Amino acid sequence: MEATRTARGTRHAIGQVVLSSRPVSWINTAFPFASVYLLTTGAVDALLVVGTLFFLVPYNLLMYGVNDVFDYESDLRNPRKGGAEGALLDPGLHRAVVWAGVITAAPLLVAMLWLAGTSHPSSWAVLAVSLFAVFAYSVPGLRFKERPFLDSVTSSTHFVSPAVYGLAVAGAEFTW
Repeated sequence: MEATRTARGTRHAIGQVVLSSRPVSWINTAFPFASVYLLTTGAVDALLVVGTLFFLVPYNLLMYGVNDVFDYESDLRNPRKGGAEGALLDPGLHRAVVWAGVITAAPLLVAMLWLAGTSHPSSWAVLAVSLFAVFAYSVPGLRFKERPFLDSVTSSTHFVSPAVYGLAVAGAEFTW
């Protein structure tokens, strides 16, 4: 009986962590990277697969999960929470959501940096800016989402940077 309850609790927690990543929006970050990389290189290779996986789940878990953690108080009053618009996370899951984002992102980030190598240094900068925007949007002390111009810039960065990373890592030349 106790094992069944524990298993149910674990499945519920995992479901809430996944829901906090907004699965309905995963395509909005994975597709721009994958399509730009594939159209630029013409290659289906390890970097395409790893980058697509990164921008599909961990990136969204970091972006939306971190937002759900730090917006918990306002989310309590948000009727859209609890479905496709994200989880209303139990405070007991906040640490798990942040750790799930970091743990799922880290190996893919390492692989992406290794696969990109030093031949495309701008790709490292694009990835750094992208991840900074993910955290700066919600994390206390920065909370760009509460600053009108920075809110728009970081929101745009969330969805444009995967494509820009794809271009940079593919070695596309940026010209006027």
